[in-house]
Parts: sequence; structure tokens; C-alpha cells
Amino acid sequence: MASSIFVRPGGQADIVARGPGGTLMYHWATPGSAWRSTQVAGPGTTSVPSIFVRPDGEADVAVQGPDFSLTYYWATPGSSWRSTQIARAGSAYSAPSLVVRPGGQADIVVRGPDFSLMHYWATPGSAWHGTQIAGTGTAGYIPSIFVRPDGQADVAAQGPDSSLMHYRATPGSGWRSGQVTGPRTAYSSPSVAVRPGGQADVVVRGPGDTLMHYWATPGSPWRCAQIAGTGTTDSSSAPSLFVRPDGRADLVAIGPGTLVHYWATPGSGWHSAQVTAGGETFLAASIFVRPDGQADIAALGSGTALLYYWATPGSGWRGTRLQ
Repeated sequence: MASSIFVRPGGQADIVARGPGGTLMYHWATPGSAWRSTQVAGPGTTSVPSIFVRPDGEADVAVQGPDFSLTYYWATPGSSWRSTQIARAGSAYSAPSLVVRPGGQADIVVRGPDFSLMHYWATPGSAWHGTQIAGTGTAGYIPSIFVRPDGQADVAAQGPDSSLMHYRATPGSGWRSGQVTGPRTAYSSPSVAVRPGGQADVVVRGPGDTLMHYWATPGSPWRCAQIAGTGTTDSSSAPSLFVRPDGRADLVAIGPGTLVHYWATPGSGWHSAQVTAGGETFLAASIFVRPDGQADIAALGSGTALLYYWATPGSGWRGTRLQ
């Protein structure tokens, strides 16, 4: 799933969001300081954006632009935002999902024309390239991408008849695919992460508004567990997953009139806590966990409301409204 929040090694939190009139807004805050914001692009320019910050501090943002185009924005520290069109009108039919590799290559996946699945990439100083991962009628909702340290890209996407698909490609090789679970099992955009040991994890809204977790170690079939039962996950939302270096999985999901944080350590069951309840209708949420264990959530509320929640280990959730 597209992530709208990224936390830099120095602790600065960066959030991108759709603002009033379809503007693209960038919000940031360093530890102990108030939030600041700037408009990246004017009215009618954006869908739900995805952000990734490089080690050198450059912030990269991908969005579905006007007339179903695909646009990429970037800004280095102290400089203004710049943009380029990756794909012309009629090319992008979902919000994109973005990741930047250690070597600097940016990778974007997005649903293309006629429910195809598209991959775009660019190395520093080079033009954007694109290839079709899967053809007509193969992809729904927003795909999700993760790149492993060895360069393998993993993509999770809703497949035909609400199935769940996993695609993978190693550097220099074509895309391969496998079905995670069959028809009428996946009813939202999935979120994918890969652990240091190679286990791939996917979370998705399942039948009856359940919340489902699928995982597979290299060379093994996919397994599954129900995180939360019937009616626990909002029918118009998708979960967001983050896996810590020690293997703990954290995810945020929207429930009926609430925002819920779920977590599980290796070998243990899932636990949950309400982030907030009542007073707000949530449309989307994404999660990031800092090295010190603080979890950060960016949530889009009704209209153009943007809310930020955080919790340090052993403490409850706190929140503030950014727009």
C-alpha cells in the first residue's frame, strides 16, 4: 500500500497528503518542534501520495496526477520541489506505491489501464522506464512494493475475482508470479513487507471485513492467520504494515468508527489497541516505526483532515491534527 509517512534517521517525520482542492501538501516536524507545511503542487494535481526519503535527505513523492497520469516530485534539503511526469494521461488508475533502493533507483508500482499492473523505475540521472508486470484484468486497488537488500522486488496486489497475488523480480530478470490466496479472499489493497530473514508478510482485508495476515519463507508455501474477526475492518479501507528489525510486525487498520493498532512478535499471537475511537471518520492510514520503538501513524480523515498519532514503548497513543 502507498505509505504517506516516512521518518528520517535523525527523527524528522515527513508526511504527504492530499489537501483542499486536490492540492499536494507536505508536512514535517523535527523532534520537539511544531509541525510545518508547504504546498508541493496546486489544485487538481494529486491522488493519495506515497513518500520515501533517501539517506542523503532527498524526499521523493509519487502521485496519480490529472487525467490518470503519474507524476513524481522530489526535493533535496534546502531546495524547492521539482517534478516530472512519469506516464502520460490514461496510464495510472490507482495511487502509486514507491520505494527507493540503497543504490538510488526509484521503483513505483501502480494499477495501469484495463486493470493491468505496471512497474516504473529510474536510476539517478536517467529517464523513467516502464514495464507491465501483469496484463489486462489482473490487478485491483493499490498495489504494494518492497525491495529486499539483495535487490529482489516483491509486489502484492489484489488479483482477479478478489484473489491475492504476489509478484517478484530479481535484478536483471523478468517478473514471476504466485497466488497467495484464491478468489473472494482479498477485499482491499494489500500491504507487503519482507523481514531480514527473507519472510514475506502481507496483510489485507478479508471476507466479512476480517483482517488477514499471510506469510511465506523462501521456498515454502503461503500460510495465513486471522488477525481480527468479522466486522472489525472498515469496508472502504486497507491496512498498513511495518516490520521491525527484530521481527515484530505492526499494522494499523481502520475499524468501524475507530483506528486500531495491531502487533505481534515472532511466535506470538496478535494483540490490539485502539489508537482513537469516535469523533472522526477515517479514509486511510499508514504506519512507520522508528529505531527507538516509537510508532507513528498518519491518518486521512473525512474531507481533507490529516491527523498524526504517536506512541512510545509502554505509553498510550497521542494525536494532533495537521490540516
